[in-house]
Amino acid sequence: MRHPLLLIALLALSAAAAIQGDEYRTDTLERLVMTTPSGPLGDGERYTAELGPGGSVRVEAREDGDHLVHVAPEGPVDVRGPADHIGAVVATAAGPGRWLVAWDEYRGAVEDGASFDVLGCWVEGGAWGAPFVVAGGARFQARPSLATDADGGVWIAWEEGPPNWGGEYRSVDTLWNNVTDERGPLHTWRESHLAQVRKDGSVAEVEGGVPMPSFDTALATPDRREGARRLGVFYERPEIGMDHRGGLWLAYRHVHQVQLSAKGKTRSHVEFGFAVDLLRLTGAGWSAPARLDQRQRDGDQSVRFRRDGQRTLVEYTIGRSDRRRDPQAKGGVQAVLPIPDEDPGSLADVPLSVAARIPAPDLDPRAVVRDRPRTVVGEQSFALFGGDLHRHTDLSLCFPFYDGSLDDAYRYARGPGALDFVAITDHARDLDQGNVDGLPWKRSVAEVDLHHQPGRFVAFHAYERSQGDTDHNVISLRPDVLRPHRPPLREFWAEFDPSEVITIPHATAPVEGRRFCGNVWTKRDDGRRPLAEVYQAFRDVDSLKELQLRALPGGQRFGFIASSDHLSTSGAYAFVWVPSEEAAESSLDRAPIFEAFRARRTYGATARIELEVRSVGHWMGEDLEGDGPFPIQVRARGSAGISRVEFWSSGALAHVIEAGGASAIDRTWTWQGAPAGEHGWLIVRLIQEDGHTAWASPFFAQWERADDLDD
Repeated sequence: MRHPLLLIALLALSAAAAIQGDEYRTDTLERLVMTTPSGPLGDGERYTAELGPGGSVRVEAREDGDHLVHVAPEGPVDVRGPADHIGAVVATAAGPGRWLVAWDEYRGAVEDGASFDVLGCWVEGGAWGAPFVVAGGARFQARPSLATDADGGVWIAWEEGPPNWGGEYRSVDTLWNNVTDERGPLHTWRESHLAQVRKDGSVAEVEGGVPMPSFDTALATPDRREGARRLGVFYERPEIGMDHRGGLWLAYRHVHQVQLSAKGKTRSHVEFGFAVDLLRLTGAGWSAPARLDQRQRDGDQSVRFRRDGQRTLVEYTIGRSDRRRDPQAKGGVQAVLPIPDEDPGSLADVPLSVAARIPAPDLDPRAVVRDRPRTVVGEQSFALFGGDLHRHTDLSLCFPFYDGSLDDAYRYARGPGALDFVAITDHARDLDQGNVDGLPWKRSVAEVDLHHQPGRFVAFHAYERSQGDTDHNVISLRPDVLRPHRPPLREFWAEFDPSEVITIPHATAPVEGRRFCGNVWTKRDDGRRPLAEVYQAFRDVDSLKELQLRALPGGQRFGFIASSDHLSTSGAYAFVWVPSEEAAESSLDRAPIFEAFRARRTYGATARIELEVRSVGHWMGEDLEGDGPFPIQVRARGSAGISRVEFWSSGALAHVIEAGGASAIDRTWTWQGAPAGEHGWLIVRLIQEDGHTAWASPFFAQWERADDLDD
């Protein structure tokens, strides 16, 4: 038996369905709940949960990893850690002095099957019990929500995603259709779960699960690609709350992006937004679903329930990343939940199925600090750091259905991506047309400030300045750097000092005959553009040939990095050697890493390859003095066996060292220098037996001869 909803409004959704077509479908509902404007709603506190008089529990990021800390009246106490990343923490009172705390965390390495798990722990009288696993295993399990019913029963909701989340993935340019249920970008499918947590730590899920009918629809879709049974179906960010009559409400963001599982090309720049749907659970079962009338765009927009006397409200944010010419209002809205007058019955009558107990992950202390490669040049020590300087989220319109939210991006970077630094580069045009005071940019800046932890993880202020023919990623030490995307490149360069802001051109290699960003190399400013993408995982394209044909001959001087762009994960890295003291982490901060970018002491790679290329005290990326010859020393440690090392002299392959599958090499070859009367460059490319590659920044010889070339 289902309880009917007392509807605030009855609206047919056929018109909306016609607009969505095959792009964005949702479950067919006949009813909408109408909302009204409310006051401003923040995004909520993800890393702190209150425990009433018992204090609070919070996440602290330290150099050895993330810790869960109980901030008690008598002082802080560590209760969990270290972990690579703790993504969220929540708590609910289960009785006088008794609380359940739940959180999600990442520990280990994705190649070993690690993923985010949801854990819980009972706290009674200030004493912490043993942690237990709510949802674990190889699949992505995260973002718990808690509520306590009238009988003291504690309920938990969370979302589940694919295995291998954040693992190595590259797209197929122009098609973007090689995604499956088990391998792909950060945002491919999601389902919601609801369970009751018992006092012994066992977890009892609602029998039959949360209603999610679009998964059945997906299975029946014709021309569905092999391995795409769940792809494109999203029931995500579940939030739960109790109403004043004792019913449990669950809200989730829902959409079915049908084209993602199709055999043909996946279309970009498609967005209709996510429906926010409501379900009520009582002793009689689930109610018919209702849909809130305002949709959401980016995945970090929050939903919450609030009791207000003899009524219960749902509140959520809207419009923050709306890109239409007639944008919806931005801010908060609320609705009174349609609750029947009759007794809902006890939630104790809901059929539950107790899941098998999952052993908690190893709780022994485990240092997260990585064993970083070090080297010494002269008397200066250097440490190697790796990151990603070109990564998008659902704030960018190109692939909002695949790229995931800002929270997804930072979870990836600090979890399975194991990055030291990141720059989230959403398009200026999608950030409220480059409005530095707009909500999307304010949200981006807030996330940068939240995740930047000197000594542990570095987040840069960044965005992509997209103009079609001179696209550049802007990397900045200052938060006020956002500008509209239309001013000419030279005017933009002139506004900022290169000691605070640099730009990195979008990968420019032609793909299938199309030249991307065709006018990038008609402009020159080596100080404001010290780096270039030699490889981009989104298009899986190597730009080495293009850069040697169109940029370096004209006197452009830059170092190399590799980047993800859209969709890709764990497939491209920007590595940089940074001057350091005794502890490498002392240099893990914005300013020293930024200065190393400017010095071009960098290389790009498709895997975690250690590469050090020097010549008589000079680093790759530097000028070599005189006419030569120059000894070029290559020291490397591969992530797999090293096949060969190539030396490219002024655009031509000059020499190859066969490495024969060695795990590490230390070899030297002599470069004769620039051609007579010309400027010249030397590039080292390392190729492993598994195909993974690293590109060292060029050495430059007689570059003063290029100074008179027109730009």
